[in-house]
Amino acid sequence: MTDLSSLDPNIYTSSSNEALSISLAGNGKAVSFHPDFTYPIFGDAEQIFGYKDLVIHLVFDSMSLYPFLNVRYSEKRDDADEVESKLLELLPEETVVKDEALWQDKIDGENFEIPGEILSTYTHKDENYHVYKLSINKCAESLQLHRRMQIFVLFFIEAGSYIDAKDDMWEIYVVYKEDKTFIGFATGYSYWKYPGHEIFDSDAKYLWRKKISQFVILPPYQGQSHGSQLYKTIFEQWFKDDQVAEITVEDPSEAFDDLRDRCDLERLYQRGLLETLPEPVISPEWFQTQQAKEKIEKRQFQRCVEMLLLHALKSKKNTRLQIKKRLFIKNRDALLDLDEATRKDKLQVAYERLEEDYQRILEKVRFVKKRPHQDT
Repeated sequence: MTDLSSLDPNIYTSSSNEALSISLAGNGKAVSFHPDFTYPIFGDAEQIFGYKDLVIHLVFDSMSLYPFLNVRYSEKRDDADEVESKLLELLPEETVVKDEALWQDKIDGENFEIPGEILSTYTHKDENYHVYKLSINKCAESLQLHRRMQIFVLFFIEAGSYIDAKDDMWEIYVVYKEDKTFIGFATGYSYWKYPGHEIFDSDAKYLWRKKISQFVILPPYQGQSHGSQLYKTIFEQWFKDDQVAEITVEDPSEAFDDLRDRCDLERLYQRGLLETLPEPVISPEWFQTQQAKEKIEKRQFQRCVEMLLLHALKSKKNTRLQIKKRLFIKNRDALLDLDEATRKDKLQVAYERLEEDYQRILEKVRFVKKRPHQDT
């Protein structure tokens, strides 16, 4: 008699996010986690058909990120989706499949050392971490490491894609623990900033706009300040470069927006921006001068100034009017179609929502003054 349950297609359908187990292994230990996204590999539904008890093991050496892939299941249908080949299309050619002993031999034989230069060192729970800068166009080992880590972009950045590693404008930054465990990475890109025809036609040095493009801290290490430390290191490297005019971020997620807000607010507070805020109204001239000085793009600098005003509580009425003025300018066309009473009501509601969000962010900011001997 036929087992009718075997005809149920749901038995052979797996969530690709749940089936895929990512691990970092090394130093006698391993950590495992699941991806946030797999649709770039397995389609928008993020489902895999044709297997029972499907488990996809994608393992990386914790230092070199040398990859190993093993697809396991208890039963496979003839019309099952491709799994192994789809992943191998996006992994380095050196990826070892199924043979764990061979994978370990490859790791041992590689004698991998972390490439690049150390830009900063910080401590978390009595353990040291380092931020490195990689030169993927000048160092074969750096390029190799980048090729191994880039699949994390697909797993953890919505709509993420691989960068063109042949483009000299890309910069790669990585975080490692003192025991050489990989923590995360970020990519940055340089754009030439048009300075206006007078400077363009002169012999003055060209200025650049720097952009953080991709930013990944692996799940086991999130919520431990590693993202903030990586962001601060990148920002400081670019800020002290006289040829960098502006620092921005490409399509940040809500979580990254919060991280960026906290870091920027702490930095601006430490640099004494709060003491320079004019009263009762901030002039466009002051804003333009300070924005250029701090190298923060316009919208982000506006947000930070508004949050600092709320934190200082110098004049809540003036702060409220200033924020409403910006909201009105931003939504001018839509608001002008409304009668005055409705327009004022809409602006008040928008202001209250924004203030609530600002207060949520401010609660997590550490407003600490730098000591006089510390660099600014």
